[in-house]
Amino acid sequence: MAMQSKVEPYVLFEERNRIAEEIHDRICPHLFGITYAVHSAEQDWSGMSSEQHLDLLREIQQAAAEATRELRKTIYDLSASEHGDASWLCGVESLLASQAKLSGVRIRFRPPAPDRRVTVHHQKALYRIIAEATGNAIRHGKCSAVDVRLTLRRCSATLKIWDNGKGFDCGATRLGNDDSGHGLRNMKTLAAALGGSLQIDSEEGRGTCIVARLPLSDG
Repeated sequence: MAMQSKVEPYVLFEERNRIAEEIHDRICPHLFGITYAVHSAEQDWSGMSSEQHLDLLREIQQAAAEATRELRKTIYDLSASEHGDASWLCGVESLLASQAKLSGVRIRFRPPAPDRRVTVHHQKALYRIIAEATGNAIRHGKCSAVDVRLTLRRCSATLKIWDNGKGFDCGATRLGNDDSGHGLRNMKTLAAALGGSLQIDSEEGRGTCIVARLPLSDG
């Protein structure tokens, strides 16, 4: 009984963290897209036509509706099984499509074959890295195009994200406490937690390439 009383607070803490991660991964990217779109509208509103105003408002409404759907899905999926199906890839496609519409950035997603399944932990990590990297490319890199490619092999997953933004000097830049540095550090931590690695290759004026490699169990 004493051991159980010690374990229960830890289990509760882990569950709270898991719920927080679910909300961050599924909801926050859509809210970021809405915020970005509203900011752009403030800058360009006077130069837009009435039809463009309506189009933008519809896109924001769609993003808000998608955030609501994701929130409901999160509530019902918190007890997901250890091995999920390929439907999570539809979530990635929906997220990137929403980001592309709201930011005006061209985003290309090349998904893997749907017959290769990965654990829920891998799904979460890959989804979060994609959301973080594309968000950084749009917000900090000021890019006009992003290419996302996920390859699943028998024993490994390789995620490559490239953008044509302004880039930065990797040798001179440390992972500081700003939003960009925090995001890069988070991505490295996500990959390392699953026994993988994350490499960042960037150069000022030549964009950024991020490659995450995660080991997979042969199952």
